[in-house]
Amino acid sequence: MPLSLRILGFAVLAVLSLGLATPASAQEARSQDHEELRALLKLGAEAMSTRQLDAITPYLHPEFVLVTVDNRKLKGAAELQQYWNELFDGAAPRLKSMEVQPEADELTTFLDEDSGVVYGASKDRYTFTDGDVREMTSRWSAVVQKDGGTWKLASVHISADLLDNPVLNAAKNVGQRMMMIAGAIGLAAGLVIGFLLRRRPS
Repeated sequence: MPLSLRILGFAVLAVLSLGLATPASAQEARSQDHEELRALLKLGAEAMSTRQLDAITPYLHPEFVLVTVDNRKLKGAAELQQYWNELFDGAAPRLKSMEVQPEADELTTFLDEDSGVVYGASKDRYTFTDGDVREMTSRWSAVVQKDGGTWKLASVHISADLLDNPVLNAAKNVGQRMMMIAGAIGLAAGLVIGFLLRRRPS
């Protein structure tokens, strides 16, 4: 074989080798990203289930937005913390505890080098202040953004079945019971006041 053809053959093999190595190298880099994102999902689930939101706060993007299962839009860590306090420690708390088990349907789809989108389902367990316990499967999607070399949550959306929502039904029941109790107290107070007024000397 002429020397020129052999040189050309070596050159073609070298180019093909580079072409095959580059995707493998890129895939290896993405594999590391997937591991970090799995850790982020686990951290978020543990933070919510243990009510330790401070653990996930450093991993919220500066423009973080959450749309909750009860159709609330929360922007930033401060609004998320306020919403959390209302659920568990507010003037009329609805929940005693919540356990979430989110699972991704598939690997994160990377939109570019520093952003991606992922979605999945979560089996959740809610314990209400009246002792009622409900379980529900919700759907979620998230946009992740690398900020300062760290993957962070930029946006999260959670949804549930409107027609078959045991948690919403339980929350309504709690609200109805509270209204009935308040009405009973008001009625009792009215009867006592009326009785005392009738006994006042003219």
